[in-house]
Amino acid sequence: MMKKVCTLFLAGLMASAALTSCSGGDDLLTYKYNYDLSEYIDLADYKGLPAEGYEFSLTDEQLQLQILSTRTYYSRSNVITDRAAQVGDIVYVDYVSTIDGKEFEGGSETGVELTIGFGTFIDEFENALIGTYAGDHVSVDGTFPEPYPEYPELSGETVHFEIDVTEVREQELPEYTDDFVRAYLGYESIEDYEKNLVILMEEHYKDIFYESVITQIWPVLMENTVVKKYPEDQLKQMYDDMVASYQAFAKAQGVNFADYCSAVLGMTEDEFYEYCQTDVETTIKEEMICYAIARAENFTLSDEEYTKRATEYAIEFYELSSLDELEAMYDKEVLRHYIMTDMVKEIVADYAAITYIG
Repeated sequence: MMKKVCTLFLAGLMASAALTSCSGGDDLLTYKYNYDLSEYIDLADYKGLPAEGYEFSLTDEQLQLQILSTRTYYSRSNVITDRAAQVGDIVYVDYVSTIDGKEFEGGSETGVELTIGFGTFIDEFENALIGTYAGDHVSVDGTFPEPYPEYPELSGETVHFEIDVTEVREQELPEYTDDFVRAYLGYESIEDYEKNLVILMEEHYKDIFYESVITQIWPVLMENTVVKKYPEDQLKQMYDDMVASYQAFAKAQGVNFADYCSAVLGMTEDEFYEYCQTDVETTIKEEMICYAIARAENFTLSDEEYTKRATEYAIEFYELSSLDELEAMYDKEVLRHYIMTDMVKEIVADYAAITYIG
């Protein structure tokens, strides 16, 4: 579940970079909203929210594809011009995808590298590249898998691709031996490597599973929770900080703020202020929900869990070398706050009533 929740974590940190600790202590649950939240929200029932999921079943074909992926990573390749692309070749493409004639988010890319037959793209896409040369253009229709766990909203959709082949390369794979896994992967044998690979693939499935469940249930919880009133001090501080940060961007670029709103944000200055108000209200509503659930669940964040998660965020998502670097950028209480938010969403996902498909 790290993928989705950490994305929210990073976005939250960007919005909260200017915040400083106001807890006056180590009690995470009074870091913000240190009052009775029932006066501000009617928290919806967060237990048993319905969601759909997919049973995890690792096939030998999936395992072999991952092994092939690893060997491909350590392969050598050479540009080929004297024959057409075939299964196993590396092909570089630019492509545009449309559904019902309209492009969709994430459906178009340039400079994409894929190995034909590797399963990175749907079968129709990869099969269309067989027999092509650099410079060729291909048009093909395909259908997204059903179910499609990574992108449930695209499950079963018919898609049209316009593909430009920019380069074809032949790869030389290393031999899959005990010597190979010792030299490049740090395992004593193929057997040890494959045992660990199964564990990693199961963990990856859990990431996707949590991402899907949270995406389904969190908006429902947000919608069903009623805000009685907003904490005025919190609302004003967050609103003022947000407006000030954008105004600082405009000033740094030497641009009149109204012009900045129009040229950069695509809205009038009044529309910008309305956007800030709505955004801050949504943020505070979500935070109050998280804190209310955390208190109801007697949530605690141990030092060990904080260090583990914050270090993962620092290294995997900020690409820093250590937690110290992340803590030098952001106040520790802000980091703890967002880790708590992530973990509360996990709690709600664990309570979800899952209907398994397939």
